[in-house]
Amino acid sequence: MKNINIGLIGCGKITERSHAPQMLNIGRKVRITALYDLNRKTAEALEDKFSLECEICPSVETMLAMPDLHGVIISTPNDTHCTLTLQALKAGKHVLVEKPMALTLKEADKMIAAAAERNLHLQVNQSLRFNSTYAKIAKMIKSGKIGAPLHIRCIRASGSSPDKGWAPGSTWFTSKAHGGGIVKDIAVHMADMLCWYFGDVEKIHSLTKTRIKGNDVVDNAVSLFEFANGATGVLELSWTIPTGAALLEIYGTEGSIRLGSEGIELIVPGRKKPLKVKPGKARSSHSCFIDGILGKASAPNPVEIGRNALACCIAIEKSGETGKSVKP
Repeated sequence: MKNINIGLIGCGKITERSHAPQMLNIGRKVRITALYDLNRKTAEALEDKFSLECEICPSVETMLAMPDLHGVIISTPNDTHCTLTLQALKAGKHVLVEKPMALTLKEADKMIAAAAERNLHLQVNQSLRFNSTYAKIAKMIKSGKIGAPLHIRCIRASGSSPDKGWAPGSTWFTSKAHGGGIVKDIAVHMADMLCWYFGDVEKIHSLTKTRIKGNDVVDNAVSLFEFANGATGVLELSWTIPTGAALLEIYGTEGSIRLGSEGIELIVPGRKKPLKVKPGKARSSHSCFIDGILGKASAPNPVEIGRNALACCIAIEKSGETGKSVKP
């Protein structure tokens, strides 16, 4: 394969900030050759910003009909992920789809089956899995740096929802019809991380709230995780804390790991000060997607990861609605 040609479906903020630059950073053999967005001006702005020489397609169907297009990146509202992925797979294109991969497990399973049937690479952009800091912490836990896992606590909070923050005007983030809300936006990452570090979840018990006036989605959630290995976890998420918050604490039988403003810190009994740990390097989700197109196995199965993350999100939402513990 001389060149790998990629199409971008959805040209909004996540494409502008992540997908386009990450693809361009991989190398000359990877080219962005097609763009599509519901708002053509958004696609034109992306093309201009990155000096792309590509076709701005009038429809998804037009893009998928391009014979020399190898794969697509889908960065659209959550409720369109399944339909667009199935369209792309049917057209013979490899797919990197934004998280959450779908709104239901039934949809996720359809996507997985379609990719397997056509022997195409389907990857969910669970980007924390490819982040050097979080990957380093995973290695530390796996190597026994803190002994057996006991408890994990993660808080992620901001003073506004994405449509008022980093993606102005993207109101689908707070639309139930589009699968919005803080659970499928943030828990899809952080719940996945808890499972990555501590293993299978036995049950989740959640308290969910809608505090932003006019919202019809959950914008605050506190969830208690019980893991199969006996460990516990707490995940705290909010779009209504003005000062924001970002902290990760992981406790084991022989020490703990903290991630905050000081970076990664390893705390062990008998040591007066925390040990600062450098994150090292990790491969990007996008380079692993290219490897997937080329048939290389260089990343953990992204479909299993994406499905499991979605299962946790659904469990959090269901528990918040019913007041009962839910097994993902």
